[in-house]
Amino acid sequence: MRLFVTGMLLLVFATCTSPSTSETRYQKLAVAYCECTAQLAVLNRQADTANPARLSAYFQQMQTEYDKARECAATIVAEFGHLKPAELDSLNDVLVSRCPAVANKRDLLQELLGE
Repeated sequence: MRLFVTGMLLLVFATCTSPSTSETRYQKLAVAYCECTAQLAVLNRQADTANPARLSAYFQQMQTEYDKARECAATIVAEFGHLKPAELDSLNDVLVSRCPAVANKRDLLQELLGE
């Protein structure tokens, strides 16, 4: 019985002193999302400064990368599930520091990971 109580106390202590599960979850989500959308962000920056005559080519590349990002995001959703609006906000807060190039793009975040 003593061993059981000691084990339970250690479990409670470990849970209280470890980072919160949701924080760890958002960190993992952010890393995966950044990887999925990295090339899309690069193309978006290039298109912002591109010669207007080349925009059509950039849009075609962006569509291809968007499709790849959707496929990649499907693996995130399979692991973590679709995110509710409040969770999208929390994830965006992490993205601001983790990969600002894709942060504050709520529509894209909603399309790829939202319900």
